[in-house]
Amino acid sequence: MNRFLILVLIVFTKSISAQNKPAVVSTDLKQPKLVVGIVVDQMRQDYIYRYWHKFGNGGFKKIINEGYFYRNAQYNYVPTYTGPGHASIYTGTSPATHGIIANDWFVKETGKMTYCTEDNTVKSVGTDSKAGLMSPKNLLVTTIGDELKLNTNQKSKVFAVSLKDRSSILPAGHSANGAFWFDGSNGKFISSTHYMEQLPTWLNEFNDLQLAKKFLSQGWNTLYPIKDYTESIADKNNYESAPNKKDTAIFPYQYNKQLDKNNFEIIKATPYGNTITKDLAIACLKAEHLGKSQQTDMLCISFSSTDYVGHSYGPRSVEIEDVYLRLDKDLEELINSLNTLVGKDNYILFLTADHGACDVPAHLMDLKIPGGYMNNEELTKTIKTFCKNQYGDSLVSSLSNQQLFLNESKMSELNLNKFAVEHTLANFMLSINGIAEAYPSEVLKYENYTDGSFKYLIQKGYNHVRSGNVAFSYNPAWMEYQNKGTTHGASYSYDTHVPLLFFGSGIPKGFSTKKVNVVDIAPTISTMLHMSFPNGTTGKPLEEVIVK
Repeated sequence: MNRFLILVLIVFTKSISAQNKPAVVSTDLKQPKLVVGIVVDQMRQDYIYRYWHKFGNGGFKKIINEGYFYRNAQYNYVPTYTGPGHASIYTGTSPATHGIIANDWFVKETGKMTYCTEDNTVKSVGTDSKAGLMSPKNLLVTTIGDELKLNTNQKSKVFAVSLKDRSSILPAGHSANGAFWFDGSNGKFISSTHYMEQLPTWLNEFNDLQLAKKFLSQGWNTLYPIKDYTESIADKNNYESAPNKKDTAIFPYQYNKQLDKNNFEIIKATPYGNTITKDLAIACLKAEHLGKSQQTDMLCISFSSTDYVGHSYGPRSVEIEDVYLRLDKDLEELINSLNTLVGKDNYILFLTADHGACDVPAHLMDLKIPGGYMNNEELTKTIKTFCKNQYGDSLVSSLSNQQLFLNESKMSELNLNKFAVEHTLANFMLSINGIAEAYPSEVLKYENYTDGSFKYLIQKGYNHVRSGNVAFSYNPAWMEYQNKGTTHGASYSYDTHVPLLFFGSGIPKGFSTKKVNVVDIAPTISTMLHMSFPNGTTGKPLEEVIVK
């Protein structure tokens, strides 16, 4: 018995001693040679499951089966648009902090709208058009790339590519080596003097290939026989509108008329826009020797055609199914190139979306599911009339991005209390059919709402310098849009719920259903790279994918 007690005491003592020892921290600061960030514009979470059995083994399936899949990744703010989405992914914070409150917004000081990346102080590079008058000057904080450049004393290379200027510039950040986007007027990828004085030789050579012309000359038909697109509604329906309004929204599509006019803008609304973005990313990877130096480099890729196609045809269309099946093949080629050029053990990759999309309300209503449309002009007129009757002046300066901007100078002249007017208007707006919630600026500034509530989402998207006097939201499946096609921007799961995948060197295999926020991506990557978070970060590192 005594021997047994002694043995128990020895085991217990060793156990306590082991628990009290400090955790072993690896002294190996090995990190990837390259970080690849991929954003798929307007990709809903459910697309992964809907098209799963049609995906090949080298694209989405490979990333999910060999990487880590967060199945409940959410945006923690509204409105959910492209500009704010890309900014939030790469800064680790929401519009309340980074300042990109929409794709474009009303500027109180000038009384005019501004675009999120417009900058008339720079010049276009690679084009004679105004498409290059862009920079990240409206972005108030640093990005992952900015911190990477600071961390390596500018030795790291950071590049970003996309069809859209905002989807390239906002991920690239302020100090990137280059950001490139597509100019439909000449079919070339361009930049601005914020980044460079002239395009690199390799990009001029890429542009000389005239890939946009080559792809558009093929027209667009389905990748597989159209009868096999069983995850979609009939190709001919009443819920779609082709980007070229003269076209009927059914396959096949031809673009000879656009080519005759040397107008290449239409490629954005075809799967070929994704393909040339992929081709450009691989060309940049090769020419800039990314992932080949002692420091970590970064390549930001945003696939925008999914958004253009989604807006025109909606999330249940044959067109959207086809564009994702083709994107899957583009991802496979990109991964194969990364494995060949950088090495499969030398890079990490994340993939997410900047927002989702709503089902076409007209389609929902035909299925007896609630939905509806709001006319912005009529809504503005209604509010102006109320103000005229109540205060003797319309007071409204702008109604945009689900925010009401009031003429504060006029209110001062009329001796009106700003906060009282805001509260009165917020209460009035709740009486309008289709509006779900409305909040005056005062409560968004001083109240503290809990994570997950609609009030919290509005507050996180509200910047007190740039945003309006009243923020509001529509009922589920209501939108300001035409009755064909769809849009996004809401606080509901169809817009906020997006994929979040991590893949590459050291990333464990697995998945999680816990709720995570898209703003968690930047601090996660920063932790992996042993560097400072972007300076406005409010997200938290995701421990499951960080190599111990």
